[in-house]
Amino acid sequence: MPRTQERYELELHCARCRRTTTHSVAIGDRSLSRVMCIACGRAVAVDTLQFMEQYVDSVMRRILAKPFEVTTEFTRSPREFITSLPSRMFTKPFRVAAELRTTMDIVRLRRRPPSSIAPTLPAAAGELPPVERRCQVLLSAPLMWAHTPDDLLVAARDLGYDGVEMWAYQLSWEGADADLNLSSRLDAIRAASVDAVHRSVDQARELGARLVIVHPGRITVPFDDAEAYWPRLVASLQEIADHAAQGGLRVGVEHMEPRQGEYVITADQANRLVRDVDRANVGIVLDVAHIPWGEDEPSFAARLERIVHVHLSDADESRLHLPLGQGRRSLVRLLGVLRAYQGTIALEGFSIEAGTELARWNKARFEELWHEAAGIGRVARGGQPAETID
Repeated sequence: MPRTQERYELELHCARCRRTTTHSVAIGDRSLSRVMCIACGRAVAVDTLQFMEQYVDSVMRRILAKPFEVTTEFTRSPREFITSLPSRMFTKPFRVAAELRTTMDIVRLRRRPPSSIAPTLPAAAGELPPVERRCQVLLSAPLMWAHTPDDLLVAARDLGYDGVEMWAYQLSWEGADADLNLSSRLDAIRAASVDAVHRSVDQARELGARLVIVHPGRITVPFDDAEAYWPRLVASLQEIADHAAQGGLRVGVEHMEPRQGEYVITADQANRLVRDVDRANVGIVLDVAHIPWGEDEPSFAARLERIVHVHLSDADESRLHLPLGQGRRSLVRLLGVLRAYQGTIALEGFSIEAGTELARWNKARFEELWHEAAGIGRVARGGQPAETID
């Protein structure tokens, strides 16, 4: 996972969460640093030197107190202590090493990289004003692809996500991706694709979900006419929308990235599709990574007429779905025009490694970006993005 020289993570007690949570610490442009709870977004400006001294002091206190804690644990329950000893002996060195590494990162002198951007902080230490957020932030399942759905729910709760965006085939199709094409000109393929989405709708209703997300169809013959596929896509989405409406579900259709076969790419094409489907429970999924490169991201979002869901990740000219802050998307300005958005935002990415590192990274960066965007967003009505901020 990429790391920046002026940002690190610590386990600290959060006064708002009332528990120990992961905090992001960012060095400011003066003698202050911003300490932000990844779970709830609470931010405090602290004197950098004083904070370093307090943290190192707390580490030393815990180290000195450890022998007494071990003795107490053994006295209270010798059998449980002995049973858990092998696993603790195996994992403890790694935990100690990680904490010592963080401590050394804090106390050692470091040169600030020229490209780093310090957080905006007040003149004096103290708690920063809370930043309103009307949307819900979801953990996208591929952030923890090696884990079970139950693991995802636990991680989402611990990291402060509001929910989980689950992939249907991860739950019921034995981990095999489905090659769907809702606009196929082959009736058998189109019917099988629609049937697969129907099963997803039923599953979503059983789980108590509120939204089913689908990709639009694609052209299967190179350089074929997209208009020949359009009526079939519209008919497929109408059938799916009517089925979803019976269970009180909405349907979100993604706009896709510019590549061979895709024909729902621009904001105008996405708007036209929703109008032609003409169902009240159908809207557009804004996928930030899919915005055509070179377009102004806030302007693209502002042109979409009915956003029902957002996929948020970073990207550059050649790579999609990068960790937040590791690409070249204008994420702060984009979030600025989504300040009044009242739907859901899923933080996307992909990791096949076990652990919560990517999920934690994205949540931390989102909270930081949301704070930075607070000063440029304008309030909009009806859950739609505000006008573009220049």
